[in-house]
Amino acid sequence: MLQTDKRLGSLSPLLTRKGKVAKATLGFILALPIAFTASGAVVWEENFDSAEGKGATGSSAGVTLDMTGITAWSIDVSGAQLTATSDWFKVVSGQLEARDVDGDAIWESESIDISQSSALSLEVEASEVDTQESTDYLDVLYSVDGGEFILVTHPNGTDSHTLVDDFTAVTVTSDIPDGSTLVVRIVMKNAASAEKHRVDSVVVNGTASTGGGDGGDDGSGGNGDPEPDTYRTVVNPCYNCPDLTAVALLADYDAATYYATLDAAIANNESADNLKSIAQNIISTGHNVLSYSEVWSGLTQTDEDPTDTDNIILFYKGTALAKFSNGSGDQSSDPDNWNREHTWASSHGFSSSTYTAYTDIHHLRPTDISVNSSRGNLDFDNGGSALSEAPSNLIDGDSFEPRDAVKGDVARALFYMDTRYDGSDGTEDDLSLVNRLTSTSEASHGVLCTLLTWHEEDPVDTFESDRNNTVYEFQGNRNPFIDKPELVALVFNSDCDGSTQDPGDGDTDGGSGDGTGDGSSGDSGAVAPSGNELFISEYIEGSSFNKAIEIFNASADTIDLTGYALKLYSNGATSTTKVIDLTGTLASGAVITFAHGSADTILTTGSITDNTVINFNGDDYLELTFNDTVVDALGTYGVKSSWGANVTLVRKSSVTQGNPTRDASFSYTNEWDNYASNTFDYFGAHSGSVSDPTDPVSDPKLTLISTIQGNGTSSPLVGTDVIIEAVVTLVTPDLNGFFVQEEASDSDGDAMTSEGVFVYDASLTDFPTLGDTVSFIGEVTEYNDLTEILLGSEITFVRNGDYILDQVITMPFDEAVDLEAYEGMIVRSTQSLVVTDTYDLGRYGQFTVSSERLMIPTNQYVASSADALALATANSQNTLIIDDGSSAQNLDNLPFPVGGLSHTNTLRLGDSVVNLEGVLHYSFGAYSVIPTQSINSVRTNPRISQPLLLTNGDVTVASFNVLNYFNGPSFPTSRGASSASELSRQQDKIVAALVEINADVIGLVELENDGYESDSAIATLTDALNSELGSNEYAFVTPPSTVLGGDEIAVGILYKPAVVSLDGSAITLSESPFDDGNRQPLIQSFIVNSNEESFALAVNHFKSKGSCSSATGNNADSGDGQGCWNELRTQAATGLQALITDNLATLGDRVLVMGDLNAYAMEEPILSFTDNGYTNLVNTFVGDGAYSYSFGGEIGYLDHALSTSTLLDYVVDA
Repeated sequence: MLQTDKRLGSLSPLLTRKGKVAKATLGFILALPIAFTASGAVVWEENFDSAEGKGATGSSAGVTLDMTGITAWSIDVSGAQLTATSDWFKVVSGQLEARDVDGDAIWESESIDISQSSALSLEVEASEVDTQESTDYLDVLYSVDGGEFILVTHPNGTDSHTLVDDFTAVTVTSDIPDGSTLVVRIVMKNAASAEKHRVDSVVVNGTASTGGGDGGDDGSGGNGDPEPDTYRTVVNPCYNCPDLTAVALLADYDAATYYATLDAAIANNESADNLKSIAQNIISTGHNVLSYSEVWSGLTQTDEDPTDTDNIILFYKGTALAKFSNGSGDQSSDPDNWNREHTWASSHGFSSSTYTAYTDIHHLRPTDISVNSSRGNLDFDNGGSALSEAPSNLIDGDSFEPRDAVKGDVARALFYMDTRYDGSDGTEDDLSLVNRLTSTSEASHGVLCTLLTWHEEDPVDTFESDRNNTVYEFQGNRNPFIDKPELVALVFNSDCDGSTQDPGDGDTDGGSGDGTGDGSSGDSGAVAPSGNELFISEYIEGSSFNKAIEIFNASADTIDLTGYALKLYSNGATSTTKVIDLTGTLASGAVITFAHGSADTILTTGSITDNTVINFNGDDYLELTFNDTVVDALGTYGVKSSWGANVTLVRKSSVTQGNPTRDASFSYTNEWDNYASNTFDYFGAHSGSVSDPTDPVSDPKLTLISTIQGNGTSSPLVGTDVIIEAVVTLVTPDLNGFFVQEEASDSDGDAMTSEGVFVYDASLTDFPTLGDTVSFIGEVTEYNDLTEILLGSEITFVRNGDYILDQVITMPFDEAVDLEAYEGMIVRSTQSLVVTDTYDLGRYGQFTVSSERLMIPTNQYVASSADALALATANSQNTLIIDDGSSAQNLDNLPFPVGGLSHTNTLRLGDSVVNLEGVLHYSFGAYSVIPTQSINSVRTNPRISQPLLLTNGDVTVASFNVLNYFNGPSFPTSRGASSASELSRQQDKIVAALVEINADVIGLVELENDGYESDSAIATLTDALNSELGSNEYAFVTPPSTVLGGDEIAVGILYKPAVVSLDGSAITLSESPFDDGNRQPLIQSFIVNSNEESFALAVNHFKSKGSCSSATGNNADSGDGQGCWNELRTQAATGLQALITDNLATLGDRVLVMGDLNAYAMEEPILSFTDNGYTNLVNTFVGDGAYSYSFGGEIGYLDHALSTSTLLDYVVDA
């Protein structure tokens, strides 16, 4: 008898396709500098930061080329087809981007002088967006001394193209031969409007010669050549990281010699300025400038875990993390990986990697990506709330307080930066520590007196001292404030008695134009705005750097500008990015204008030129403030949207005052006239009228929430200020707000109007108390279809003890139920709900519940049948998201299930949730419940150790998807493991599962298609399995061909020779429909040793339902539920049956078809089998509720076991 077990078939939960690398081997080699002393350096670099908009843009009339000011590179789009304004090859957001170019778009560097460099290498950081096809590519080439261009190859490419298809984000690297000149060329090609190729940077690294000769003794008594085996080189230290060679020997460091001039100055009691200048000269000498890519490598050494050399220590968390978990390339999206934290925030004086300060590893530290994001560019100071992902650190709206163990480390790193970068070289800004909070428009950082205190409280420890030594090895200079802590008091001798914060010496006026007031006369006499004094009268966002702002004085008096500021909030930020503080005075009816320094002369003439705030884009928010109170708001606050791109806006003459309301859904339609891009005709004067101060805004009125919500999809009171008095039902600091609901006594009794609403304030820190009735003023707004209140006043406590009405919900929802009517309200369920989707649980803190398990319609019914359509409709009305109330990703200590999510405390599909109660919220296009009490989950679908087979047979057959098992030897592999340690991790899991399955014959899916020699993937896996079992229990089937088709992955078969024997050679087919898309099948006939009965196994992997953009004709997704490529899968099914029929004389008529057919049970590929006499064994033995796969909360099975009719009588269970 033959026993098959299809429920063992797909064990994908055991593996991840691309996981983080836990460990990696760190190799060291010893360099032998013989001919000359050398130092590593960036020979040439282009990061596109200062070339925004430069390049080519298409249109129906032709291509517009803008290369003004660009001399370091050129482009050629003659081979591309830029026929629409959405087609371009230009710099966008600091990256060279090719969008829908329909041909070769070529970027080429200038001729780079490499005559004084050796050991050259090229680094290109590239990425792609949307679904690319095999015909889309990005090529990197180079030419030395005018020779032919050489193509750089990469694992994600082919012999003809560097990168093809979907490669996500990678760093392309290549060694470059020595020569005199180098030209780098990049070619991009894609063919759809959503497809984009991007290049973030192009860097040429090399070793610059600093001397010559034969390296013999020069007779000077100097060092001469270093002895052999001296400078160490770190090899492949982290993911996508270059090798890095030291430039100094710790053994050669002598403190007395290194600091001789400084020690003498200290002994002579020289001034703080002199000491600082001498220290600057010492630490600037011999400074080896690293590339930003080399920083990754350097940090693996400077911040190495003393107890485990495979790890680094996260600066702010203090915990260890694998070196290979760095956020380079495609690992940058995982917030739990580590990245390069600029302790001195780069926006405070060196925003580009071309600055030496940007790559100085004395202040760069490895930090958790999410913690780094939270810290942002904040100053350092005491106070704040605990950071959720690293609670030993505190944060508030303007400062960051690190954990106690590194406070001194932070301080001494910033003392170093202030000293090292004094502006004396003419290329770097003068970085300055000041005793106040700063803005990002300054090359300054604060707060100095706090840092001095931290320096005293957290003295230098062994880790920090060892780190200083390692930085010296690779960067060639030292931090004197670590070597000489006493130097801090001698150089930074500010009066820090805690009474005040001095204004510092940073330049904060934001511009270079002339003002009419001296700004230093003490009391300016400025008063709070009365409502119609200053407002923004013109906004220009044109091509390239044509950006400008005009501000108009609408009052009848001359206005003192002291206290006014123009602020920029970039990319949807809710905290200030850049600030211009206004100075001088502005006459009645006059304007003050600001323009980018590189704008058209029409704009810069007579304007204050500024390249910080006036470097905005059309998706940034601007506001005019007076003493930090908003006077005029322009743009979508807190939301990145292209509200003002490529347009000139002029305030209507009828407008007499600014709009002080920050609005997430801002529209300029009512108050502004709009003109085409680069319209400058109205700039420099405004036709608005002037008047005495008035206050045209009426007082807000007490308004019921039901009136605010209305009975439609949006509020009828958008833009209205209201007074609300309601009960606090849920406080959500992570969402920057709280929910309130009308008291029961104030309910309007209308089932179509909600009684609850969300209140938002990004700056709120003093949240109201749950259950209190409170009163406040706010503006009604719609944010992504959610009605919410923008808090505009203090929150006043009224009373407690008020009752509210809750809403009982029943699933599935009736067609007549509109959840909009419950938005923001407390809802509860009396049902026992079932967990149907946990895909977003770990990342977003969300899971989905339904009244029952939801089956995929085409798993149960024929596609497009009435039953299938009815089930699809029913499923759509039977889902509800449960959310943790946080917008953060990958949080630790998720609240679901009770006790926190972990590998020992899971929430499984099929588990139950009872007594659900929470607030109904709307975000990202879906309704969700944020629980107001702990989720009561019941383990109603516990994991079993192995599938249950009720009857044993003579032979057990299984199918197993090994999820891109690639065994190297080079890493990262093209589709599988990214390192040897990741391969070991993947292999251990596969072997453990196969040992437990203990099947006699196993069909494998997604093996590396690299043949059948001893070093092949299938041979390596078989050896590992036998090694674990302690005997040669398994062998693998070898087909007649060297590989199985041309795909990167293939199927395979393992078997136990003690149980079954091969009966003839394996059979496959390389012709259509298995020549493209569908992988070649593998069919092998076996004889059961115990009774000499025979059967054949056919293992398959049909085309997936992905890559739909390239599917055409009958392969396109028709919307019937079967997905794209359905015709190709159906052809594979009929082609496989024909292959079996043609070989019945060899195979016999007892055939078992298994594998990943990528079609559900009632889709056409499977029906072609069952309509032709095959039996669906999963359905026969398990029933209609069988599943092996969950997608979008619905379950079914894509992995199948299908038998011929003559085999069916021998199958006893599945």
